[in-house]
Amino acid sequence: MSHQRTAEGSLPSFLVPLAERARRGDVLVRRDADPRVPTSAAGPVRRSAVLILIAGTGVGDAQVVLEERGHALRSQPGQFSLPGGGADSGDRDDVHTALREAQEETGLEPQDVQVLGAFAPIPMPWRGQRVTPVLGWSPEPPPLGVQDPVEVERVVWAPLAGAGSLTDPSHRRRGLLQGMGVGPVFELPGDAFVWGFTAMILEQMLIGLGLEPVPPSAPSREIPPERRR
Repeated sequence: MSHQRTAEGSLPSFLVPLAERARRGDVLVRRDADPRVPTSAAGPVRRSAVLILIAGTGVGDAQVVLEERGHALRSQPGQFSLPGGGADSGDRDDVHTALREAQEETGLEPQDVQVLGAFAPIPMPWRGQRVTPVLGWSPEPPPLGVQDPVEVERVVWAPLAGAGSLTDPSHRRRGLLQGMGVGPVFELPGDAFVWGFTAMILEQMLIGLGLEPVPPSAPSREIPPERRR
């Protein structure tokens, strides 16, 4: 598997600031220290990577790919996530991990993606892992589909702007879990309910593209039981 990095001049202008941050390895998502979590992991830390694949030539037509996890999975069944997963021993780096996992899950051909860079790994000590968001771009959505229905229920393209998009006020919420705030929520068409870690990444992606985050004044929504397992 090979991947290519793109020259800044070939990118649509709306993507350039976020691509520069990814190329530098900047922090995308900051997490405050959780007093319930030990500062050092009890065991080895597993490496994972996710792919933020943006397709489009402008904010008006840009979309990001999401997947609904298989409903029979033991971990987070039915939740929406970015393509990605754990590193294999044969992976060269986090970019390789993200592209390999995306190919296995959605059929994405690596040559259809221009890799723009990888953000700093996000520590997740309660899971004993760190997750690296990898940023990729394609001028138009590549053909994708479910490769293993056990792992992936469906693949969804979420628009960045316009009706039914990640910035449509009618689809943006502040999440509650048993009354406690858990950050942004995107209630997208087709019952594509995105919250938690993925929603945090998407919100920071929007900010990096010069778009508005989910405001504190957005309506609150308790996370449905079927989406919190």
